[in-house]
Amino acid sequence: MAFAIRKATTYLIKRMHLRPVRRVKFTFDPYMKNAVSIRDVASTLHMPDILETNQGTLLKFDIKSDRSEPQMDVEFNDGHKLIFKTGHLTQLEILDYLYELVDEKDPKKSEGPEIATKSSKIGKMKGKKK
Repeated sequence: MAFAIRKATTYLIKRMHLRPVRRVKFTFDPYMKNAVSIRDVASTLHMPDILETNQGTLLKFDIKSDRSEPQMDVEFNDGHKLIFKTGHLTQLEILDYLYELVDEKDPKKSEGPEIATKSSKIGKMKGKKK
């Protein structure tokens, strides 16, 4: 069971990107046991491969010692805001839901692929001969 969870988490980490994300704010009490998953997600999102997908994304931390519930606030470029109450969620659950939303709002997803037709290739070939 643990192997499957690690494999699924690794799969999500490889595909994760922050292109449509403007800001992520992590709020937690480090002395609470239920803050483990939000700390794991924060360290995952700080990976260089993920941060390079959008260098304008601001990652902020609000560390408290008042026994407050862990929470992750995500603000997207289109103004949509999302609040994760992560007290009873695992790292995999948080990353899975975040990836679904980020991939849905991905600006590159709306761009169509470049279609290479025979006539476009011939046009390029003629241009090179001149």
